[in-house]
Amino acid sequence: MTQTRCLRVIAQVRGIEMCVDYSSATGRLRLLRDGAMLHEWFPPNSWIAIASVSGARNWGTRPNSDELRALLESHVSMLSTGDA
Repeated sequence: MTQTRCLRVIAQVRGIEMCVDYSSATGRLRLLRDGAMLHEWFPPNSWIAIASVSGARNWGTRPNSDELRALLESHVSMLSTGDA
């Protein structure tokens, strides 16, 4: 039996909880704000989103928590400037 790996990175930004989670079983990537989904990506878009902010270590297909944190920080900065 294969173990499903789900990575989650959470940050508090001005009293708002922001979260990114990635499922290695499906490649699904979600961005949540206070538990509500803002964005959801599936491969290959999820891989591209991760690789675009963290480089091409695994081309976004096997992210670690540092890569997800980079994605979260990128989206938080876009939300605070109104670009997202």
